[in-house]
Amino acid sequence: MSAASPRGQARQAGPPPLPWYQVGPMHRVFSRLRIGTRISALMLLAAALAALLASLGIQGLAESKESLRILHEDRMEPVRELSQIAQLMLSNQLQIQLALARTTGSAQALALEAASARQAAEQIERNVLTINRLWEHYLSAPRGREELVLARQFGERRALYLREAVEPALAALRALDYPDTQRMAESARLRYEAAYPDLQALVRLQFDFAEAAYRAGVQRYERTRWQALAAMLAAVLLLGWLGGQLIRSIVQPLRLVMAICQRIAAGQLDTPIMVRGSDEIGRVFRALRTMQRQLRRSEKAIHKLAYFDPLTALPNRSLLRLQIQQALEEEGPPSHGALLLIDLDHFKNINDSLGHEVGDEHLQKVAQRMTEAVGEQGLVARLGGDEFVVLARGLDADEAQAREQARALSARVLSAIARPEPVAGRLLHASASLGIHLFQPGSSSVRELLKRADTAMYQAKGAGRNGYRFFDPVQQAQLELRSALEAALHGAIAARQLSLHYQAQVDAQGQPVGLEALLRWQHPQHGQVPPGQFIALAEASDLILSLGQWVLETACEQLRAWATLAHMRELPVSVNVSARQFAHPGFVEQVGAALAQSGAAPELLVLELTETMMLHDIDDTVSKMQALCQLGVRFALDDFGTGYSCLSQLQRLPLHQLKIDRSFIHAMGRQSSSTTIVQTIVAMAQTLDLHIVAEGVETEEQLQALTQLQCPTFQGYLFARPLPAPALQAWVREHRRPRRSLSMAYPSSAAEEASA
Repeated sequence: MSAASPRGQARQAGPPPLPWYQVGPMHRVFSRLRIGTRISALMLLAAALAALLASLGIQGLAESKESLRILHEDRMEPVRELSQIAQLMLSNQLQIQLALARTTGSAQALALEAASARQAAEQIERNVLTINRLWEHYLSAPRGREELVLARQFGERRALYLREAVEPALAALRALDYPDTQRMAESARLRYEAAYPDLQALVRLQFDFAEAAYRAGVQRYERTRWQALAAMLAAVLLLGWLGGQLIRSIVQPLRLVMAICQRIAAGQLDTPIMVRGSDEIGRVFRALRTMQRQLRRSEKAIHKLAYFDPLTALPNRSLLRLQIQQALEEEGPPSHGALLLIDLDHFKNINDSLGHEVGDEHLQKVAQRMTEAVGEQGLVARLGGDEFVVLARGLDADEAQAREQARALSARVLSAIARPEPVAGRLLHASASLGIHLFQPGSSSVRELLKRADTAMYQAKGAGRNGYRFFDPVQQAQLELRSALEAALHGAIAARQLSLHYQAQVDAQGQPVGLEALLRWQHPQHGQVPPGQFIALAEASDLILSLGQWVLETACEQLRAWATLAHMRELPVSVNVSARQFAHPGFVEQVGAALAQSGAAPELLVLELTETMMLHDIDDTVSKMQALCQLGVRFALDDFGTGYSCLSQLQRLPLHQLKIDRSFIHAMGRQSSSTTIVQTIVAMAQTLDLHIVAEGVETEEQLQALTQLQCPTFQGYLFARPLPAPALQAWVREHRRPRRSLSMAYPSSAAEEASA
């Protein structure tokens, strides 16, 4: 199957015809000048016109400003002064009336109230001073003849008003003389009415002057506006015509440049390019012509690098994803497609032993064989490294037939890979693991198809390699659940979803002599997660370090809490330690810190190790155990009998306890060898002066057999399940009482706790 690249698809759509432009006289002139020179000349012309327009505008503004000044200073200011004089004269009358309204004495001998009369007199005096000041300021400015006549007439009436009405009124107010004040109030009113027409005439005259000044300013403004508009229109027309010619001399060649670039972008690298003029655009055309020749030479190399693997010449990941997307979007008769993901088995050994050059040669030959085996039935691509993909399209519409076709294709591919091949002077035998996923158009996404094929490939690897497997949705669901649990486990401690349960260890009389701390996880969505699931997930990542630290600290805090209870204070607590946690450089310090912070008794803490820990670094193991023993911590060897420890290593370890693995306990009675092994372990522990505990005791028969073998301590569902701390305290309180014989406390089924 040939792989059509996007470049080849783009070539099928031809580019638009080139917009060759007509060369006019202005273009011939402009093309001899640089673009910067053209724009500079146009800018200078625009600046000159702008300066002319600005001067006209400034002149008009100056004239308008002068008109406004005349209006404000010469006309409107006198209007305000005259209006204030009129208001103050009215205010004087009002003050006299207010004083007359407040009287004392009888009706035959009325007198003004002293306070109101004094207040009115003071206000009238202030008003008179203001009137004099305003009138003097008004007279200080130059006035016309008509205005001076009116001003002189009003001045006389104002003087008469002050002399014959205001001054006598002030004297009457100070004397508190009601009749004189009343008479002077009437006189003031009459004098004001006599002077008011002259005052109004002066105000009207000011308004007449203001209107005349306004009309003159409007005329000047109209004249200036029409001059500016005419000049601006002429400038716009001139600049518009020159700018249009300049733009045309730039835009038309640029359009042609864009059209040429579009053709180059579409892969049309044979476009004829003509060079016109000696300006910058002419140089652009020359550069485009040179670039087109260079691109024509390098197009094939670029296309190959973009969509093909440089080592095997197969389609790469990018082209593969495009082809898969096309297969998913394909329309037509119903059919199936198949995605085969191939991973070479143990390819790393070839690189490590023979070198990367030999590995590359091997990959090239494998790619050639796969291409020959697939033929026209599919597309072979390389994802990267030692991973290849075969995309088969057009398989049968019936799923069973399509599976058989994919199976046959996979067998051919694996057979081609497995053929011995001479490489670098030696015969290489290769194999591969192959994952198959069938799909139909529109059924999924590219990412999901590759993910499912990858999952099937790992299923083939897990089944022993050198084979193929179809995608299994059930196993995919298990992987997704595992991934979801691992993601949820990261926040389990902060979310307070983890807890410790404790299982009792009893002696032959059924009395509790110790406890083992067991981790439990209650997830809000997944419910109670079995320890065998999440502990395995934690051990596969760095999560086991934080989980182990939390278990250690929580167990120490519980030991400290139990120290206040008489029936719990002497019971040691065993804590399981993972190999990664124990191998941590700061493990000894972590244990010491947990004991110090909690205040727990070190002699009550028992750390359970496994035999596999001793196989990594026995010297480091012994050193850490001895350091912790100096603190008072004791050690137990968990699941004893299932590892590969030898007696010489066992003697080096400062152990306190051996725990017989539950697998031997469950087989007792059915396999004589298990009973013999248990008997040997018990005898060896007694010889080495080690305490021994039998794990997983679930039946009375197992208990009786262990008792006959002189096993002193037992742990299992026969006595107690793992319980939360409060429930365990109640159980210990109850079983601390003397008992005649041992009996089952719970049903003998511990399948869900087998991996705790």
